[in-house]
Amino acid sequence: MSENEFYYTDLMYNRKNWRDLSKDKTISRQEANIDSEQNILPDTAFNAYLVQKAMNQIRKMYSESEVKDQWANGEATQIHHIFPKSKFPQLAHYLENLIKLTANQHYTKAHPNNKTDSINTDYQLVCLLAKSDSIEKALQKNELYYRKESFVYCINTGLNQELKADLTFRQIKTELATIYNDN
Repeated sequence: MSENEFYYTDLMYNRKNWRDLSKDKTISRQEANIDSEQNILPDTAFNAYLVQKAMNQIRKMYSESEVKDQWANGEATQIHHIFPKSKFPQLAHYLENLIKLTANQHYTKAHPNNKTDSINTDYQLVCLLAKSDSIEKALQKNELYYRKESFVYCINTGLNQELKADLTFRQIKTELATIYNDN
């Protein structure tokens, strides 16, 4: 029956699962994971580790720039936070907020005049649209490192919006264009 010895108490129904020890019983594991991701303290070594891990993951996933424009010439070496790490530390470790760019795209378009503390909002929209395409393609291939819900969370947090997670990618892009054109 089993290689390991087990006891009657191991079979008891409604016993806390080890994954759920600190989770409220009224919410699902997925909801608890989202809540715990959002409660990561920004100025900790653990958060810095998560940010670096996410950046390395994006580096491995893409050999070329995710944004296909006239500045995409050359090797894509830069990982760019679409919503800046300094203003949105809670989004810094999300794969959905990171995009691979060439040095030219990063330092002349995303950050005008090589000033990394400023953001070109027009190019931010370009990056969001390109990231939307990357996420959609990955999900269509059943590659599970992205979540549309996390992308919508990043948009909602970064742009102070209330988009619904059940929107299609086409609807998300339309909403993004509307948001940026209204500003």
